[in-house]
Amino acid sequence: MKIIDQFKESIRENDIMPVIRQGIFMSIVGGLLIGSIQMLFVYMFQFSLLWLMLFVFAYQLAKRIRYAYTEYHILFSVLSVFFFIFGYYLYNTTLYFGLFSLSMQLELNQILYILNPFIAFQFLNPFSGYFFDVNNLLDVVFFLIGVFYAYRYSK
Repeated sequence: MKIIDQFKESIRENDIMPVIRQGIFMSIVGGLLIGSIQMLFVYMFQFSLLWLMLFVFAYQLAKRIRYAYTEYHILFSVLSVFFFIFGYYLYNTTLYFGLFSLSMQLELNQILYILNPFIAFQFLNPFSGYFFDVNNLLDVVFFLIGVFYAYRYSK
């Protein structure tokens, strides 16, 4: 069945709100938790376990969304990907708020910089100067794997 035909199928009305509630809950809690754990690792130990945390976050998000509905619709997988991206934005915001506040440099211009979503996803820009850096390529690969996990395991 084509993707367009899957979107034309009817959605059960009582399945939409639980999926949205679980997605919002997991993206907020997961983003804040991953951001604070990442901040701890970067500040105290100077290493990153972002790839592992993204796998766990994508899997848990998809599992919670999968258990929230009774009849599958492709919109639920798309919502799962959206909530994964929103959780990643919250992770990035939490990480930079924590790092700037620990270094006592949190001012209004840094807050506006941190809240800019284009800065949070700058690593996906192929025209940036550091796109082909090894760490950036690993971030891109693990982000795309997380998006795939969120889509695939919410079915």
